[in-house]
Amino acid sequence: MGNENGNHNTNGHHPNGSVNPNGNGVADMGGHDLLWDGLTPAVVNALEQPLDPALVSRRDGRGNRQYDYIEGHTVIDQANRIFGFGGWGYELVGDVSLRRIEKVDVRTGEVKVNYAYSAPVRVSVVGAPPRTDIGFHIVAEDTPEGHETAAKGSVTDGLKRALRSFGDRFGNGLYGDQPTANANGRAGAQVPNPRGNGNSSQQTGNSGNGRREGSYLQQLRGRLIALGAEQGFDEDRVREAVKKQTGRELDDLPAKDLKLLVENAARKVNEARSAEGGNGNG
Repeated sequence: MGNENGNHNTNGHHPNGSVNPNGNGVADMGGHDLLWDGLTPAVVNALEQPLDPALVSRRDGRGNRQYDYIEGHTVIDQANRIFGFGGWGYELVGDVSLRRIEKVDVRTGEVKVNYAYSAPVRVSVVGAPPRTDIGFHIVAEDTPEGHETAAKGSVTDGLKRALRSFGDRFGNGLYGDQPTANANGRAGAQVPNPRGNGNSSQQTGNSGNGRREGSYLQQLRGRLIALGAEQGFDEDRVREAVKKQTGRELDDLPAKDLKLLVENAARKVNEARSAEGGNGNG
């Protein structure tokens, strides 16, 4: 387990291009003090932006339900983009511990034993107080590989949970009861169905963690239409293109197909922006 500590202390970046851990393993933040309300306006503005639905994944969970979540590598990418490669880091502030969990079957009296790892993780960001949370991961297979996966997973879970305190860009809106729209239109807020045709977003089903399936689909549709607008297409043309490409109406597409369309549209928009920037510089 020694390597577990060594592999997860920081994101491996430093303002001067090197990792410079201090005595307790925290990345050297370049001498900056961690102060309340010390985040730069650019970082605050980035944190206030809505979570891109294309970054949200889904997994099967208890009770044959599906849950929305953000993968660990996506969370790290988000932190690098928002805080800067040298502007944040994370560390273990305790041991990665193996826990024995016993559960009694009330019908048979049989005691079932599971194992899981827990890990306390602290996130440090320049200009903010440290954030600490506990990660947890069940051992799926009682093998060396299974324990290694669970131990590493508990660290990743702790990192994700600690970053959640920075808001919706790190998936905080994916937890708890279904979020409602606010003035900033932040992540978790429902994107209105542009057509209002009752064909999609009004047909909602509970996803198991308090969020509604329709809300997630609405976000994806709204994002795709917005990306189309950036390319000069109105909503009708976006819907027509979707129908031609997939053979289905936009409101009838499942989340996995919508995510792929959003990712492709976002890539085209980014390529167009890069091309414009290159032409402008020339």
